[in-house]
Order: sequence, then structure tokens, then C-alpha cells
Amino acid sequence: MLTLYLHCPTDTAAPPLAAVLAALMTVILVVPAWGMDLGAYRWKNRLLLVMAPSASDPRLTAFEKRLSARAEDVRDRDLLALRLLETGPSGSAEHPISPEDVEALRRRYRAVPGGFAVILIGKDGGVKLAQEERVSLQAIFDLIDTMPMRRREMQQKRTSGQGVSGG
Repeated sequence: MLTLYLHCPTDTAAPPLAAVLAALMTVILVVPAWGMDLGAYRWKNRLLLVMAPSASDPRLTAFEKRLSARAEDVRDRDLLALRLLETGPSGSAEHPISPEDVEALRRRYRAVPGGFAVILIGKDGGVKLAQEERVSLQAIFDLIDTMPMRRREMQQKRTSGQGVSGG
């Protein structure tokens, strides 16, 4: 543990330097242990973290095929799917993830080696669903459609005349 001893004037309105430095050190020391900063996607995208041993895993290829077939529904829900593979390139074409970050994220979300799992993270950054093996894409869409933020999005699209896909 790092202890900071700094003299800070107490007659200023600014936070004491020691408090600012301690908060900064906490961020610097903690973030790498968790892997990449998923906060960059907060309020922009819902994330599907798809965990599999490799790109050739039949569970992954079947799931990605279902995702591709529902591409418009995926886009409509601001959903971004990111692979977290034990071996091979991870992330997506537009959002690659380093092997170190993949390892940290797989630890963070308790991925079982050799297993297949999907983690849904909402726009607020919270885990909304963690499911292993048999994952229903329709169930994921249905869950998203019950979320208050998604309901507001659908209402805004209806009032702006853009229409919304049902599921």
C-alpha cells in the first residue's frame, strides 16, 4: 500500500493535494487490473462480451451467425459485440482488444476456460445478463427492450417518425 504524506494548506477552497493524488493513484493502480476501460462505451453502447476459447468454436460461430442475421436489431439497440477469446484476436474489427485486456476482462467476468458465455452490459455500465452455453439472442433483445433507457429510445424514435423494429 502506498501512503502519501504531503503538506497541504488548509485555508484554500481546493481539495487537499494529498486527496487528489490519492484518488489519482487509485485510478492508475486499479484500472489495469480490470483490463480495458469499458467506461469508454458508457451511455453510447450496450455491450455483448462474447467469451469463447477461439474464433473457430462452433458455439461462437453459431452465435455470430445469429447476430449477423439480426444486424438491424443489433444496430437499433446500440449493441456492440466484442469477442473475448482465450486464443486469437479479440474485440471486433473496429474495436480490437489486447491480449492483456482480454485476460483481465475474462478474469473480471469469471470466464470458465474452454467455456462459452455472453455478458450483456447496459449503457449505464452495469451487468444485465450473464449466460453460459445456450444463449438466446431473442431473450437478450427482449431484456434490452424492457430497460427504461431503451423504452425512452423507442419512444423518441416513434415520436420522431423513425419507427422501431419490434425485436
